[in-house]
Amino acid sequence: MLLKTGETLISDAKEVAQEDQVRGYMLESPHFIRTQEKVALMESDTGNGNYELDIVLTPWMILSSDTTFVITADTVSTICEPIPSVREMFIKKTSAKMEVEEIPLSETEVLNG
Repeated sequence: MLLKTGETLISDAKEVAQEDQVRGYMLESPHFIRTQEKVALMESDTGNGNYELDIVLTPWMILSSDTTFVITADTVSTICEPIPSVREMFIKKTSAKMEVEEIPLSETEVLNG
């Protein structure tokens, strides 16, 4: 999902509709996608280097304890499916976090927390 601000997000998104018109999107665990291109030169440099991307997923609203957000439809430029490797990275990151959140706290952790 590309926002009009230029941010690229990955999330489980659901349409929020009113009167049969999409008004916004509900995003579950949205993450900001940051990419950085690495140029790897070959030993016999012909001027045509291969490239790879470093991809970093960061929680979108990192200072919020919420995991579900609603954004208005007019803030979205484009919605698309991510490439499989980025999708898998997102699923692994968010499912690992969900597993940690589901572990009940002991009384000691609750009292000291």
